[in-house]
Amino acid sequence: MRSTLLTAIASLSLLSASIAKADDLVILSAAAVRPALIQLPAMVAKTSGHRVTVSFGNATAISKKVVDGERVDVVILPPRQLTALIGHGHLSADGRANLGIVRLGVAVRAGGAAVPVGTADEFRQAMLAATSFGMPDPAGGSTSSQHLVKVLAQLGIADAMRPKTRHFKDGTQALHALAKGEISLTVAPMTSIRVVPGVALAGPLPDALQSTTVYAAALSRKSAATEPAKALLAMLTSPAFAAVLRDKGIDPP
Repeated sequence: MRSTLLTAIASLSLLSASIAKADDLVILSAAAVRPALIQLPAMVAKTSGHRVTVSFGNATAISKKVVDGERVDVVILPPRQLTALIGHGHLSADGRANLGIVRLGVAVRAGGAAVPVGTADEFRQAMLAATSFGMPDPAGGSTSSQHLVKVLAQLGIADAMRPKTRHFKDGTQALHALAKGEISLTVAPMTSIRVVPGVALAGPLPDALQSTTVYAAALSRKSAATEPAKALLAMLTSPAFAAVLRDKGIDPP
């Protein structure tokens, strides 16, 4: 995977070869894409000379940062939020592209007993049997938690789960709490489950309950480094980087 990432970053160096000076570039991204981006800043700096800063959050938090005027060059969000920001003039529609699809999975503590979650009924039984359950606070705007609220209602277990559900700032915090044994089950983007030590993927959320979220990227209209930002977006949407995304569990759009 490292060689694939180097190939992708090399494209950024070639695309910005005509830029005389190195620029600082800022990416604001939905947290579900984090595993594919965490190595990006160091490797871009080494290969192209550009310094890239990446900040993560849920879709609502990232959208608010953009609206509030926080400095950014490239934004990665689900299409609905991206379209709204384009419509209000914060982002450019030119060059906008889908990066990939992230699915939700059921996470348990590593080393524990296997938990069957392959069907909607198995997932329902696993939720009812769990001594505690963690999820991002739906009030915080998390895409996955808002979906989970609907799933629990659909399965008829919202009331049963309420007393043993603990809310967290985001899915990553819930996964770390799971690793520490503070909760016994959570549902999170499969990309995040794969990179948090001490947790294991019990399985994808069953198809009947699944939420597939597309993540897309677009340029800020207020970018102070337009050409390098365009080169960065081109790299993120290149075939070479698509291989990086697939390696981290992000499926082609």
